[in-house]
Amino acid sequence: MSTITTVADLQTFMGVTVDETRAQQLLDIVEADAGSIVSPLPASAMGVILTAAARALPNPSGTTSMSTGGASASWTPGGVYLTRAERMTLRRLAGIGGGAFTVNVAPNAGQDYIDPLQTPTLEDQEQLINDFPDILP
Repeated sequence: MSTITTVADLQTFMGVTVDETRAQQLLDIVEADAGSIVSPLPASAMGVILTAAARALPNPSGTTSMSTGGASASWTPGGVYLTRAERMTLRRLAGIGGGAFTVNVAPNAGQDYIDPLQTPTLEDQEQLINDFPDILP
């Protein structure tokens, strides 16, 4: 049983009277699908639930187009599904993901670096003396 929405909510959302048994079943299915994305499902997910149920309600067979003679019509695919945008909205409403963040593109930069002029090895010292005899004592 849908806990976030009611058949009355769906009827108001769509602006039509619907078969209550079928509408309740669709609301339950959509809410279960949404609950598999985020759990617990926030009450603010009502819009996503209603949108997905309303999409499935008028087109139960999933017909995408039909033509008779010179007349044709097309519909969005029917059936119960959540779009990518709806899944992202559910995550955002539940506080999952999003927000500002930073990425450290050089996490080890400078950690192991030894400046040869500050602490030269004996070999480095000899090389520096050979390369710059006038600068070093």
